[in-house]
Amino acid sequence: MRRPIDVLASYLHLARAAKLRGQPLVRDRVLLLAGVIAAQIDLEPIAAACRQQILVNNPRHLVNRWPTIGAALGYEDFQSLVGQLSTRYGPERVEQFVHQLGVTDAEERADYASDGEYAAALMDLDWDDLQ
Repeated sequence: MRRPIDVLASYLHLARAAKLRGQPLVRDRVLLLAGVIAAQIDLEPIAAACRQQILVNNPRHLVNRWPTIGAALGYEDFQSLVGQLSTRYGPERVEQFVHQLGVTDAEERADYASDGEYAAALMDLDWDDLQ
């Protein structure tokens, strides 16, 4: 079973690839799921960064109703969206996409002092600045 940080990394890798390929809708969908994972594993600064990046691209996105992704998790309409996206972009499928990109995140993670630092680097952000 994969560690939660490895699942999060897969989503962040896919979000980066979607951005580079000019696929903003895919990027936002994957960032939302990454934000949910980050909120669930107590990486709130990463969840906040995912939310912020979604809102830069789409200020009227559903996630704008709540101050944080963690707060949104308690609402049925948000859970419904997460469920729909999880069906389309489940962890196994995202892992396959990332594998096709040639990314081996297990080796990358060892280069960082913490899960937060690693996730921030995948988003081209500085962990210290996020905190």
